[in-house]
Amino acid sequence: MIDESNPAGRLHKLLSNAKNQPDKITVADAWAKVIGCKNDPVQVTEAVVQIYSLSQETQSLIRMRSELNHNLYLSSFNKLEQAFFPLNLGSPWQTAKQYLTDDALARLQFCAEALSKFYSEESLSEKDLQDIIDKTDNLFNLLYESSLPDSIKLILLEEIERIRNALIMYRIKGAKGLKQALQSAIGAVIANQEELKASTGPNKDIIQRLGELLDKLDLFTSRAMKLQRILVNTTKPITFLIRLINPKAEPNNEKD
Repeated sequence: MIDESNPAGRLHKLLSNAKNQPDKITVADAWAKVIGCKNDPVQVTEAVVQIYSLSQETQSLIRMRSELNHNLYLSSFNKLEQAFFPLNLGSPWQTAKQYLTDDALARLQFCAEALSKFYSEESLSEKDLQDIIDKTDNLFNLLYESSLPDSIKLILLEEIERIRNALIMYRIKGAKGLKQALQSAIGAVIANQEELKASTGPNKDIIQRLGELLDKLDLFTSRAMKLQRILVNTTKPITFLIRLINPKAEPNNEKD
């Protein structure tokens, strides 16, 4: 079993899936299916760039370990990366797929095994990932239709869209991308808390859902990355948001 909780394991899973895509579909179709995103040129290009970054991260982590034979572990990366660039989205997938050889993927598997000895993170199941995606999509739609002031609505929609993009890229970036989106959303809530408080009345459900989503993301990312929760032992923003709904309520302080 390949450890998919480190960058090399995630890269191996993505590229193995890519290798199994039909030869005659387009490069854009192949990557969209691998990543689980829409076949949109901008989104697919961004995702492929992130996969390339994942390859670079894997190589950097291997080089950090002086006890490893770097030439042995890293010798196939130049070939693998030819599957990414040059990126011609309209060309047949076979032109890129040829670089995803069994030998190159086997060496990547060895990298995943080596990294598993010192690097790991908890992973979301497909079911849990889809649950968070659904909650985020629902919140986006509720925000869009809400009576929040346009200035606050736009800020929150941008932050929810950032979380949506991080969820799309989760198979590539793991918990790190979600953590970055969470930190940005927390900053937006703190910066606009007075405006949120003034608009609570008719928007209680939306603010509660926002608080629950931030709390859920914080709980997962802290466990996955083995870090202290951002929202534990603080009055902002999760306590702030929940207490807008119920002044006697306490936030979810569940720890690892």
